[in-house]
Amino acid sequence: MSEISIPTPRGKNLSGTFVNPVDATDCAVIFSHSFLADRHSGEHFDRLAAAYRAAGYATLEFDYSGCGTSDDDVITLQNQVEDLHSASNWLADQGFDRQALHAHSFGTLPALKACPARVETMVLTSLVAGQLSIPWNLIFDSSQLDDLEKLGHARIPDDSCAERDFFVISRQTLLDLSLNRTEDIFAAVNVPLLIIHDLADEDRGLLELTEGAKELFPAGSHLEITRKYRFGLGEGADFLKNQSVQWVTQHLPVR
Repeated sequence: MSEISIPTPRGKNLSGTFVNPVDATDCAVIFSHSFLADRHSGEHFDRLAAAYRAAGYATLEFDYSGCGTSDDDVITLQNQVEDLHSASNWLADQGFDRQALHAHSFGTLPALKACPARVETMVLTSLVAGQLSIPWNLIFDSSQLDDLEKLGHARIPDDSCAERDFFVISRQTLLDLSLNRTEDIFAAVNVPLLIIHDLADEDRGLLELTEGAKELFPAGSHLEITRKYRFGLGEGADFLKNQSVQWVTQHLPVR
């Protein structure tokens, strides 16, 4: 296991964990975490990464700028797209030209928008496929919303990472999360997608958005819906692991 630093064109450095198993070849899996999260995704990505490595893939988990132990930055979709391209290029520089991308929730937005050239397939859990009506007043307190209105940015405490005290969001951040046209999200995507939704996604309206975007899926894509589990509660871990690894080994076989 190597703790690595990835430079970006705008001068920010991204922190990541890169693991190259003994039997890996030129294939690697990159992870794209959700909003106000980090590379571990509550240990969810760590477990999935271990499963991918057992199948012969190197793995790269990294913190988007402004998250985890990466450099401070305002969290925006534009920055995350650049970060993801930088992570993919870093992997290519290490000799991993064949890549898969595993993204979760709001991490699916930079994954689809960036669609790095070396990525040959994606696994997308809790896909955000269009515009969402998000009650920001129930998520952020009144002082944070006031700062967004008056200053254009706000600090959000981060209780999950000992090295980071807060995230910084802007008005653009909220637009990036909620006002995405389905056609724009899929405009650059040309690789087969495995999209997995659970019961919680149905409750949140994410499944309905995905169903409405089916005609934009690249050829060979597949939508998997399970109403037995809520992944966020730790349910169905083996189901998710098996579905993900089976898809990647089929569409990005280790030579």
